[in-house]
Amino acid sequence: MNASALSRFAPKSRTAPVSRRALLKAVGLGGAAAMLPLTGCGASPGAQNGVTTLRFMQNKPEVVAYFNQVIKDFEALNPDIRVIQDFNEGNFVPGLVRNDPPDVVTRGFAQATADFVRKGVFADLSGMPVAATINPEMQRLISSWGQYNGNEISALPFSLAAAGVVYNRDIFEARGVAVPTTWDEFVAACENFKAAGITPIYGTFKDNWTLGQGMFDYVAGGSLDVATFFSRLTAKGAAIRPDSEESFANNFGPALPKMLQLASFSQKGATSKNYADGNAAFAKGEAAMYLQGPWALSQLVAANKNVRLGSFPLPVTNNPADTKARVNVDMALSITRDTPNMAAAQRFVNYLLEPSVVNAYNEKNAAYSPLKDAPAVENPQISGLNASVKEGRYYQGATTYFPPSVPLYNYVQSFVYTKNGEQFLAALDDEWRRVAERTAV
Repeated sequence: MNASALSRFAPKSRTAPVSRRALLKAVGLGGAAAMLPLTGCGASPGAQNGVTTLRFMQNKPEVVAYFNQVIKDFEALNPDIRVIQDFNEGNFVPGLVRNDPPDVVTRGFAQATADFVRKGVFADLSGMPVAATINPEMQRLISSWGQYNGNEISALPFSLAAAGVVYNRDIFEARGVAVPTTWDEFVAACENFKAAGITPIYGTFKDNWTLGQGMFDYVAGGSLDVATFFSRLTAKGAAIRPDSEESFANNFGPALPKMLQLASFSQKGATSKNYADGNAAFAKGEAAMYLQGPWALSQLVAANKNVRLGSFPLPVTNNPADTKARVNVDMALSITRDTPNMAAAQRFVNYLLEPSVVNAYNEKNAAYSPLKDAPAVENPQISGLNASVKEGRYYQGATTYFPPSVPLYNYVQSFVYTKNGEQFLAALDDEWRRVAERTAV
């Protein structure tokens, strides 16, 4: 499809174009920043000598080489478009302030990106034919964060990362332990390993984010409907109190004992071990399980090419039907609303979501393709999560709903160390109330 044909799918704003003040508010820069001078309006180079230059910003430096090849292939098919890759995500907000944002953006989709969506920073992609090829359950993960004008599609998922319990297949087989499907089976497996002198779960408590992404997200996501909880919490706003029906204190309490039980199955000295330590130790077979996602797999194999790994969703109840995987939209594609290169940007996004491109990326990076007809994942390291992903039995981690201003990981770490659950949940309610007060219009 050529540029002129695609142009009819260009988004038509149903409200006044987003203002620069709104952009500044979206990125949290406040009134003082509104006085910053513009360094050019629509500063994108646009078309020169018949060639349109696009700036493509993606947020994962480790996949620069992959996208360099994708861009090379795209340019060969589209000689009238040149794509410049920018993998420094730190350039995004300054670009908005200077009124010189990138044309195409891919970001991990969580609270910070959702703020940009709600302010109208990104264009509506719902009219692009490629939007119809996306798995609707995965698209709903993005829409659940909120939509501009209530119905726009501001991002299309490119890669879904699914996380669970990474386990050593050799250790499980040697002890005759099957992958657990209930909480009681999981605890029994841990006791089996302990009895044999094997650390059940390798803990990396020194890096507090591993506690948040791991035990906090896994237990919370397996215990309650995370998306509904945060939707109700957001609606409550600054009126939240520990005794409110929507509070952390009234919803997360049952998850805390299981978090501490998980922590108890870690090795002695877990408080002094960080993520790098954990990767090195787990790769050497020093524990049966590891609460990490697919991002750790390549490092584990790099440390020990013979390690046999698998993954399964942590069962938090004794009903297997309740078991879900933790997921996040690791990469989602957007086009900035006011790009002067809309037709070219759409052609590039359309190409990125071609099966040969998006499926290859996800296969290479131990992730799941967003396409409706994507092939089944065969990678044995993550295939244990296939049923959860296929059936939509997954949740976005509770940690992804918190704004960066809340030191959530510090609170999780403190709870694991002190075991003071009442203090932990009261702190979360207080932090959420203060954020709501600051952001209230």
